[in-house]
Amino acid sequence: MEKYSKWRDSGTGIQPFLQPVPARAQQGLVAGALQAVKNYAAGPVVALARLAVLGVLAAVDGAAAAVGALLVVPGVRRGWARCTRSVLARLALLVLGFYAIDTKTVGLQRGRRGAADKAPRAGAPESGDIIIANHASYIDVLYLVAKYNPVFVEMDNASVRARPVSMWSALRAPARRTPALLPAKDARPLKAITEEARRRKLGPVVVFPENATSNGRALLRFLPVFDETENQDEKSALHIVALKYPFQAFSPAYSVGSQLAHLFRLACQVYNSLVVRVLEPAEAPRIADSALHCDAGAEPVDLDEAVRDKMLQLARLRMTKLSAMDKRDFVGFYYERARGYRRSI
Repeated sequence: MEKYSKWRDSGTGIQPFLQPVPARAQQGLVAGALQAVKNYAAGPVVALARLAVLGVLAAVDGAAAAVGALLVVPGVRRGWARCTRSVLARLALLVLGFYAIDTKTVGLQRGRRGAADKAPRAGAPESGDIIIANHASYIDVLYLVAKYNPVFVEMDNASVRARPVSMWSALRAPARRTPALLPAKDARPLKAITEEARRRKLGPVVVFPENATSNGRALLRFLPVFDETENQDEKSALHIVALKYPFQAFSPAYSVGSQLAHLFRLACQVYNSLVVRVLEPAEAPRIADSALHCDAGAEPVDLDEAVRDKMLQLARLRMTKLSAMDKRDFVGFYYERARGYRRSI
């Protein structure tokens, strides 16, 4: 759309903020008829039933949290929270039509043997480790909770500091009309958060370096998370995860507009698809190799550049020059136009 051309990336030609639509070749007569039935007949009935089940799951999550608060032993309380929340998140994905999630651990080196092969092999993310993921939907949050039950953080675009947020806040964050600009008293170095997560066994820490959702067609410019030495915790292993949403009619990716309307349309679909690619742990960049921590005489690694390069290869997406702050400007323009349209009718 020409009115949004200002937010088309000049290098790639991609508009990363508008809701993606299927290619014209996919919109045949039969497909159009089936789409109409789904949107106006069977789909809404299915969606209402699914949303009712999601409401029940949310209520169960609240009850489980209340029970957990009564548990005296911290380890038992955390184990209870991890177990119940992970199960409920997976059930929510099932209810929304994500029946089978295509998940693979991928090696990018393809037979080359180098420094990564000599490095100690990391396993599944542990408490205090950092999961770096692209961000295209609130569904990302449900998947990560189901898989890892992590600590989510929101980053401050100015200071590149962070604060932990709840799962519910992380689910609602994509609908926020402005990216995070945290009060100074709330912003903490990422290292302080990973150390606390490790000490209290809270789980791995998820960082979305784009700091806003794209529409899944490209990556937004990453924040320089590790440029700040206070964010570098040498004990934290990095785990890189790429999430993509193949679709035929309606994309699970969510960037702008009513989140509830998006959820309703998503629930109208018989099934939805999520593809997850996890970088082979031995190939992930290591904080110990950064200029701050590497051995004398060793070649330091630019962590932000290394993370970006690995994500580009893993996700097989292009990176735009647009950032979370560009998303803020786009969202403001989008809703201003929407208000003007409503006033004119």
